[in-house]
Amino acid sequence: MIIKNTTILSIYDLSIRRNMDVLIEGNRIKQIGKNLAESGELIEGKDHYLIPGMVNTHAHTAMTLLRGAAEDANIDDWFNKHIWVYEQNLSPDDVYIGTLLGAAEMLLSGVTFVADHYFYMDKAHQAYKESGMRADLAWAVFGAGPGWEEQYDEALRFSKEYRNKEPRITVSLGPHSPYISPDSFLEKVVEKSEELNLKMHIHVSEEKGQLDRSLREKNRTPVEVLKDTGVLKQGTILAHAYYATDKDLVLIKESGAGVAHCAKTYMKFGDVHNFLPRALKAGIPLGLGTDGACSNNSMSIFEVARDAALMAKCSVKEPEIATISEILPLLSGGGEVLGIKGYGIIEEGALADLVLIDPRTPNMVPDNNVFANLLYSLGEKNIDTVIVDGKVIVSKGKLINLDLKELYRQANASVSRIIKQSSNIPMQKY
Repeated sequence: MIIKNTTILSIYDLSIRRNMDVLIEGNRIKQIGKNLAESGELIEGKDHYLIPGMVNTHAHTAMTLLRGAAEDANIDDWFNKHIWVYEQNLSPDDVYIGTLLGAAEMLLSGVTFVADHYFYMDKAHQAYKESGMRADLAWAVFGAGPGWEEQYDEALRFSKEYRNKEPRITVSLGPHSPYISPDSFLEKVVEKSEELNLKMHIHVSEEKGQLDRSLREKNRTPVEVLKDTGVLKQGTILAHAYYATDKDLVLIKESGAGVAHCAKTYMKFGDVHNFLPRALKAGIPLGLGTDGACSNNSMSIFEVARDAALMAKCSVKEPEIATISEILPLLSGGGEVLGIKGYGIIEEGALADLVLIDPRTPNMVPDNNVFANLLYSLGEKNIDTVIVDGKVIVSKGKLINLDLKELYRQANASVSRIIKQSSNIPMQKY
């Protein structure tokens, strides 16, 4: 495959290479240059920008089926009166359909790689395999509440069976959080992660109440709990860490763990906090995450990036921080957080996860600052071609592998059964 005459935009150093050809062999970029000999499938890149595929560093993808189901609610009610009631109604097939729907949405917005933390991940694995998307899958386990032992055993069976099943799809262990999972359970998961050589993906310090409760009950921050139990280490994916203290940020930096910043979720709960300016200054590994579509409403990393930039500026009332050069690298920065060194770099030898953007729309004109347009102006309609693992998954803005009409029908058929108050008792207590 060869992409001809394109303009390569670097989201890392904001450089521009014009009239370039990109030759792809297998799943990697073999050569970049001008006037390369045509080889294999030809993709015309003239008048288009080429950028690396974007990474969704934390998602509950199948929650697309709960989109709009818990609006204008505080976080306690959101969990206890809505989400943890509805999720008891989920079937494995719901997760399959919801994951396909979320994968379709992500691919059409240029997301090539996702870290998905949810239930029935064998079904999610099937969905990602069919979609052509790259994914890291963590089966969420609480370690507390009714039936947690069976849930944990099922998650371990999945992890052992699927960790090497598909080169494009990796597996992590998914303890829920230090506010739900007992310390003894977290220690047990750490032992398994070392035994199986698997990463961990966990929620931590996503709102101030969690920080306050942990300090009150354990005399430690949630991040300190993760350090003491062994969870905080190289390769661990920390969802949120939004209320990490300055000391916590030092611990995270020293550990080698990475953080998924989910700006739109925090804004949805009316919570504007100065995490991102401090995290950027601390130099911790960062990526962006959508979280679930029930607390975000879309699966677009471009949306999260611009919300992250604007919220960071508002959090300290300073327009000169969270600059374009600081935020754009986060579009693909989750790749390294998820364990792929050099992900998001368009260079010879790099993975061929790429996105062609067509800027010939009113929202992208003029191009006084092409990188400002990329962050603040681009829309889904500008995504022309998406390549994952050296294969075209989206062409001319259309998905190749998925039948969207049938997917919509199946998704809508599931909703009425899922979103009902079959019980007033949530599966966990927030």
